[in-house]
Amino acid sequence: MAGAKLDINDFNARVKRIKNPRNKSYYDHELGMHIPKRVSVDRTKKISQEDSFLTKFLVSMIIGGIALMFAQVVRIRYFGLTEQTDVVLYLELFVAFWAMILLAAMMDRRKFLERLGQVTGIALMLTAGHNIIWRWPDQMAYIYTAEHVAQVLEDTTQHSIVYRGSVYGL
Repeated sequence: MAGAKLDINDFNARVKRIKNPRNKSYYDHELGMHIPKRVSVDRTKKISQEDSFLTKFLVSMIIGGIALMFAQVVRIRYFGLTEQTDVVLYLELFVAFWAMILLAAMMDRRKFLERLGQVTGIALMLTAGHNIIWRWPDQMAYIYTAEHVAQVLEDTTQHSIVYRGSVYGL
């Protein structure tokens, strides 16, 4: 019936069929099927699958790592601070926590264990994040600066951890 011309009387007849209190469903001629008037809440709710603890924690760690990368980009590109001092570290951590809170709010990851995962991600990125630069130096030169990438490649070794200014190889 897609090609049939419909007028206001057809529309009013359809509304009358829908509003009829005796009908639990009505037959829609255009669709060619019975449409239920009321659908139960259980039928409309999606079956939500709860994520596992490990998945939540890993996603939260990634959010924390991305937040610290954002803080490093702000520190290096916009503030031009390349030397590592205590003030620079605190500025970087402040921006990282700010970015972490923003990302967690956007992704609805604000529970205690998810916050713990985000802080763990920041700590992991702070100690071992330079390994990403070792893995993809050309791509990281676009994100950071070429001078910073060269400095990281000179100061650290591949597959290492930096703790309190000391580099420990794995």
